Amino acid sequence: MYRCFYDHEVNGDVLFILLDPEKKPDHIVKKDDVVALYNQDELIGINIFSISKEVKIKASGILFTVNDAFVDVINNILANAGLPKLPYFRDSFYHVGKIVSLEEHPLDEKAQIVGFSFAGKNLSTVSWYKNLEVGKCYVCMMDGCIAHDGSTFHSSIKRNIPVDVSICSAKELKIQDAPSGAFEVKDYKDGSDFFLESDEK
Repeated sequence: MYRCFYDHEVNGDVLFILLDPEKKPDHIVKKDDVVALYNQDELIGINIFSISKEVKIKASGILFTVNDAFVDVINNILANAGLPKLPYFRDSFYHVGKIVSLEEHPLDEKAQIVGFSFAGKNLSTVSWYKNLEVGKCYVCMMDGCIAHDGSTFHSSIKRNIPVDVSICSAKELKIQDAPSGAFEVKDYKDGSDFFLESDEK
């Protein structure tokens, strides 16, 4: 799992590639326009300066997905800098789940225990969103997902309840002019990748 970020207005012409955002770099290695960030001997991030010389990026902020052609350009830059190539992006870690159950939380009257189906795989979470309904589909972050703010979601058990996924809002998905609350989707198959499988709606 990796995630790319680009915001010319805020950071200038720099592509940030997060490989492990939970670790802090203790040293860097620079070659030309490429800066590799390491924690001990582990490569945890890469900054590519003057990226527009190689590829134009119109998006601002998180790049939820990148196509193969984009990865090919980046890998050529990385190879010239003596760094390992990135795999092609085959999973955005944002999947569509269908709610199959809603239960009152035994320890929090404002929360609900939400049961999801992801293509037949049952997962659960805890949510405070008010617009959840059984039978409807919502976008969720899966375990290991690098989010829009650079943090990483991990599944866990809280108060003896499995929190396998995190339900997303439109804001978290960078979708403009959408209602507040959990982001509901229609005409998507449960279990599908929200960003990579939209053509299979």
